[in-house]
Amino acid sequence: MQLEAIKGVLRRNHAASQAVSAQIEELRQEAETYRGPYQDRLVDEHVDVIFRSSYSEAANSMAAIGMIVPMLESVYSQSFYSLGEMFEAKTMKPPAHQRWDRAGDHPKRWNCQVYFGEDGGAHQDIIRGIRQISAATGLIEHLPSDTSNWIDAMLTYRNKMFHGGFEWSLAQRDQFEKQIAERRWDRFFESATTNGKPWIFYLTDEAIAEMPTRMEAILDGMGRFAKSLPFALVSIEG
Repeated sequence: MQLEAIKGVLRRNHAASQAVSAQIEELRQEAETYRGPYQDRLVDEHVDVIFRSSYSEAANSMAAIGMIVPMLESVYSQSFYSLGEMFEAKTMKPPAHQRWDRAGDHPKRWNCQVYFGEDGGAHQDIIRGIRQISAATGLIEHLPSDTSNWIDAMLTYRNKMFHGGFEWSLAQRDQFEKQIAERRWDRFFESATTNGKPWIFYLTDEAIAEMPTRMEAILDGMGRFAKSLPFALVSIEG
C-alpha cells in the first residue's frame, strides 16, 4: 500500500513537471517568433520561468527522496532488527564477517544505521552501515548488483537536501559534483548551473520514475534472502 501511494504522488508530480516544461517551450517559441512592442517582456518572462523551474525541480526531487528513503530505512531497519532477534532467540551466530568480529556483543550490532569501524567503535553512519550489514548477513547476494551504489546515492542526496535545502554551500556543491563523477551517479542527478558551475542539484526524471521499481527489487531480494536462511533459524519449535 505504501509503495502504491508513493507511485501515485510521483505520477502527479511528474505531470506537474511536464506542464512546466511545456510552458517553458511555449514561451520560448513565442519569444523567438514575436516581433512587437512586448518582445522584451516575453523574453524576461521566459527567463523567469526557467529560473523558477529550477526550484520546482528541486522541490519535486525533495518530495520524491522524502518518500522513498524513509521507506528504505524502515524496511532495512525492521528487517535486520527482526533477523537479529531470530539469531539471538536460537542462540545462533550469523555468518563470519568483520562486522560481527568488530561489534562483539554490542547492543547495536544489528542496527543498520551503525557502522563498525576497524577501531571497534560503533559509528552512526547509515550509508556505510547498510552496506556493511548487507554484506555481513549475505543479503547483498540476493539484490541487483548496483543496489548498494543506488542506496548510497539516494541517502547522500537526501542528507544534503534535508540539511542544506535547495541551494547548498559552494563547498558542498563542489563535493557532490566530484561524487557524481567518481561514483558514476550522472544517471541519477543533474543540475542547474550558474557561471558554468552547479547551482541546484535535482534527480533526473529517470531516477524518480524508477524509485518504485528499485524498492520492489529490494523487497523481492529480501524475500529470496529470507527463503535462503538456515532451517534451524526459521523453524518454529514446539
